[in-house]
Amino acid sequence: MSLNIGSSLTGGFSRVANRNGVVLSLAYVVLGLVWQVAFYSAFVTWLLRANPEMTDVPLPTVDIPLAVSAVVAIVALLLLQVAAIVSIRTFVGGHTDKIPSEYYSRNILLVLVNTIVGSIAYGLLVFLGSLLLIIPGIIAYVAFLFMIFYIAVEDDNFIAALRNSWTLTRGNWIPVFGLLLVIFVGLSIIPGILGVLISFIVGAYAGPAISTLVSGVITLPFSLLVLGILAEAFVQLRGDKTLSER
Repeated sequence: MSLNIGSSLTGGFSRVANRNGVVLSLAYVVLGLVWQVAFYSAFVTWLLRANPEMTDVPLPTVDIPLAVSAVVAIVALLLLQVAAIVSIRTFVGGHTDKIPSEYYSRNILLVLVNTIVGSIAYGLLVFLGSLLLIIPGIIAYVAFLFMIFYIAVEDDNFIAALRNSWTLTRGNWIPVFGLLLVIFVGLSIIPGILGVLISFIVGAYAGPAISTLVSGVITLPFSLLVLGILAEAFVQLRGDKTLSER
C-alpha cells in the first residue's frame, strides 16, 4: 500500500484526540515528572559528592538517597516505555474510549525487552549507515522506523520486527521521509520553541528548577501525537481498516 502524508497527519490526530489520548497524555506527563525529578536528584547527589564545593545546582530535586533516586528513575523510564507500547497498541487498534486490559499485560516483559534491545540495534544501524554515507543512514532510519510497532502490535522479536519494517516501507521511503520531515518541523521545532517560551515565563516566577521541569514535560504530549501519526501511517501501509470508534 502507498502512504498518504495528509491523511496520516489528520488520521493520526484523530487517533490521539479522544479520551484514551487524554488518559495516555496524563500518564506520560506524570511518569515524565517522576523520571525527571528522580534523575536530577540522583545526578545532583552524585555531582555534589564528586564536587563538595558546589552548593547550588538549579535543578528540580528531592532529598533522598542516591540509590533510591536511581532506582526510581530507572523504573519510571521503563514505565514510560511501557506507556509507549500501550499507546501504540491503542492507536493502531483505533480504540478511543477504553484501553483493552490486555494491552497492559500481553507479553509485556518480552515486548519491553525487545523494544529496548531493538532500539539499540536500530540506533546502531542508523549510525553505521551514516558512517558510510548520509543517505544509507537516512534509508536505515526510514526503513526500520516501524520496528517498534511490529514489536508492540504483533509481539515480534526485534529481528523479525526490523525485517518486517523493511518490507513494509520498501517502495515508500520517500513518502515516509516526507512525513518525518513534516513531523520534525511541526511537532519538534514548534513545540521546542513553545517549551522555551513557557519555561522562560515560568522560570521568571517560579525559578530555574521548576522551569527545567516544565520544559522537560511540555513536549511529552507532542511525542504521543507523533506515535498517533506513525500509527496511522503504519495502518495505511499495512492496508488495515480505517479508524473506528471502540
